[in-house]
Amino acid sequence: MQQTYDLLSHLGAASSYKGYHYLAYIIDRIVAQNNEPTPFRIKDFYVDAAQHYHTSPDSIQQGIRTFLRVYWAYGNGENFRRITGYKGTVPLPPKDFIAMLVDYHFRHPAGKR
Repeated sequence: MQQTYDLLSHLGAASSYKGYHYLAYIIDRIVAQNNEPTPFRIKDFYVDAAQHYHTSPDSIQQGIRTFLRVYWAYGNGENFRRITGYKGTVPLPPKDFIAMLVDYHFRHPAGKR
């Protein structure tokens, strides 16, 4: 999980939001299971995170959305684009943000970042 926290920190993400920790948990679970995320599978990980954090899947998704809204509002999109290669200028929905970071994990294994 530390690798995921390191990546989020490198992206300029603030750990003061619950969504940060929800996001890290979901990314770490997907990477640990070595799954390629799809829009439908990511919702399964919301359920898993909800059970882990003793909350609802909707709260997990809302926490991540809030985190991402603040993340982009503070201009961190440039960090995200530089590190992941994302070419867009608009914030990504949570499932796409997660998919890009999982893809980054797979393309840059620990120690090769």
